[in-house]
Amino acid sequence: MRYKKQSPEERIRLKEELRQMAPPEMRRRRVRASKAILMAQEGAAQVQNDAWALLREAHFAKAALPSEKLLRQQIKGGPSAIVLGRAKQVQYAIVDAMAVFKSFRSNFFSWVKDPSLYRGMPRPPRFYRRGKRARLHFDYQEFRVAGDMLRFPPSLGLAAVALVDRNGTPLLGPGDKLVEVRVEPCRSRKWVDLDLVIRRAAPGAQSSCSRNGRLLIDLGVARLVTCLDERNLVAFFVSGGIAKSILARGAKWLAALRSEAELGARHGRTKARALAARSARQMEDLMKKVALLVVAYAKDHNLRQVVLGYNKEWKQEIALGRVQNQIFTFIPHRKLIEMIRVKCQRAGIDFLETEESYTSKTDHLARERMEGKPEGYRWLGSRSPRGCFHSSVGVTLQADVNGCIGIGRKVGGEEWLGDFLKRLGASPGTRLVPREVHVNGKPDWAKSQPPRTAHSRADSPRAWISTKVALEKAGLIPASSAVAVATHIPQGFPKAA
Repeated sequence: MRYKKQSPEERIRLKEELRQMAPPEMRRRRVRASKAILMAQEGAAQVQNDAWALLREAHFAKAALPSEKLLRQQIKGGPSAIVLGRAKQVQYAIVDAMAVFKSFRSNFFSWVKDPSLYRGMPRPPRFYRRGKRARLHFDYQEFRVAGDMLRFPPSLGLAAVALVDRNGTPLLGPGDKLVEVRVEPCRSRKWVDLDLVIRRAAPGAQSSCSRNGRLLIDLGVARLVTCLDERNLVAFFVSGGIAKSILARGAKWLAALRSEAELGARHGRTKARALAARSARQMEDLMKKVALLVVAYAKDHNLRQVVLGYNKEWKQEIALGRVQNQIFTFIPHRKLIEMIRVKCQRAGIDFLETEESYTSKTDHLARERMEGKPEGYRWLGSRSPRGCFHSSVGVTLQADVNGCIGIGRKVGGEEWLGDFLKRLGASPGTRLVPREVHVNGKPDWAKSQPPRTAHSRADSPRAWISTKVALEKAGLIPASSAVAVATHIPQGFPKAA
């Protein structure tokens, strides 16, 4: 099967379209590996080894690193490039090797300036051993999308991949484009992971115009996400207890391995990496659930915009104490922000990220100016250790809700604050009590289904529940009609008289 070669004008047009689209979204599919793909992944690993050898030689000789063009010229005629077979794959492998080595160089020069910041001298990347595999890249010129099917060239030996979700909905909507496919190696040689890089089309103007209101989001530790619906005057939060337990369990595993190593046990680094990867997967799963919950609420209540507060380098300047500092820095807030951004763009909701300086300590109910104060200034409100904010007007708010009001004030200004306080009325402390939403938990089988023996994992507090059920339990969306217990007695055929 030969694919049509694109003209330079068509390539320029496609690049311009991709530049105007939303940031890429990643979806993963697992397919059966072929001999050609396994051989190509081994060739990509050897190409990266050749590139690292040249880069290490220049680094230890204290010379300038060779450019990507020079590396291609030196490697393209070697045995590893011949095994890989495709010139474009050789180029992608060299780009990956350069990115890893430049990261090492950045850490190395930082260590040279201040060795106290590191536990030891950074080491250059390790070479792939024989038989190990590396990532492959295929751009939009090397595969074809026909309908809801992804097809590769027959020489790769990969079967067609269905571009649909579990519920049958297509992954690619109108105007969406599959721009790249990354073939990641699995631990088993029977399978490979396909990372589908999708560029979503920009949301239409009609969907944005038909919506109204903002959802204001404040990030934290004890409360991972606190949200305030400024149109409906509803506040809710997702507790950070699950994220803290994931981090605590990972630290416990690492401490156990270290104590066993001191007694002479030799687990090696493989077990430590496996435990770290498990904690990373659990944390990423939690971030996905929280992002889906936030966007589902905004979409269900027809909100126009999601506004999230974030300060650059806020984790470098945090001063919450030794334990809280460690927990706060290890929670991947940046990953959560990017997940919310992508899901908002897919749902046609505007996403805005704003800086949140002085939002939590300012008394917004008293219209205190939100800006830096001179040394010795006494703020009008006070924050208690229990997470409450006591306003000078005699009202007590949850501290993160007060931060959400400050985020809305950053975006809307004083005019927005005046309208918000007017709609809030005389008892804001009782109207803005946040409700807790559990993204994990045991489903209520008695109300939703007839009595039956549930799966053992459903009894665990970490069992997955759907976003709709979580919002219904918190009272944030109307509860669907419960299914009554089956009382129907099947009727048999009437007997003959």
